[in-house]
Amino acid sequence: LKAHYPVEFMASLLTSEKNNRDNIIKYISECRDMGISVLPPDINESLKDFSVTQDGNIRFGLAAVKNVGEGAVDSIIQSREDKFNSFYDFCSRLDFRKVNKKVLESLIKCGAFDSLESNRNRLMAGYESIVELAQKRQRDVMSGQTSLFDTPAVAHDMEPQLPDVPEWDRDELLLYEKEMLGFYVTGHPLLKYSDSLKILVTANSETLSECRDGSSVSLCGVISSVREVSTRKKETMAYATFDDMKGLFTVIIFPELYRNIYLRLNSDEPLFIKGNVDAGEEGSKIIAEEILPIEEALNTPFTSIHFMIDVANCDNF
Repeated sequence: LKAHYPVEFMASLLTSEKNNRDNIIKYISECRDMGISVLPPDINESLKDFSVTQDGNIRFGLAAVKNVGEGAVDSIIQSREDKFNSFYDFCSRLDFRKVNKKVLESLIKCGAFDSLESNRNRLMAGYESIVELAQKRQRDVMSGQTSLFDTPAVAHDMEPQLPDVPEWDRDELLLYEKEMLGFYVTGHPLLKYSDSLKILVTANSETLSECRDGSSVSLCGVISSVREVSTRKKETMAYATFDDMKGLFTVIIFPELYRNIYLRLNSDEPLFIKGNVDAGEEGSKIIAEEILPIEEALNTPFTSIHFMIDVANCDNF
């Protein structure tokens, strides 16, 4: 199935693992390696779960978005007999008993309305006025208080204009995507360092299990979660989970280092991690020796250089 129907196979696999975040990240990375794009949710195209698009890619389901329950998804799909042509058109058909403002904000942040309004910040700043107008029109229709000026075409021309504000920057867009979906979809903070990673890293989340116990490794990733643990001496250490586009890996951070890099672990900047492999029954972890921002690590990527000379082939050595 994977060989002959790769897109359908991966869409089904992603749906079957939709509640397992670690596997979702791993399979999205596998899709990228296979040349299959995993597209963000779209209000006009998405079904409830992962689905195959006409151009052979995979579309996120609306039920994958945080704060969007299946009742809201069913209501949206039911009202989508014809594609929505604007955000106001979407709101005018919406059942606000099943879709509240929190649902709308989540759909905006993850990019579900990009096909209707490409500037997510603009939509976030002005969606409430459009919702209020749509709700008023629905109430008027229900009470029979409609007129010639309430036709859809006229109402569309009279809808409030969205504020003229700049789009969120790329990092902020990705941050909101991760907040709403649990992981990055349209990009990753590490992508802009793709060439540099070849210099910095010696392992990643996929190859870590192949590294021998105690060996020195270096990886790069973006912090995903941090779990603090109290030691016998009542000091605080941490188990930090990092995302490196290939999957997740765990880093053990002992108290002294944790105190020094605490603030870095509470940011979304890509980090460079150097340490030793701790291979156990539950998988390999990294005991951290050093954690730096990638930019800082790139300024001093090497501590030494080793030359291998084949003396036998050197005539004038």
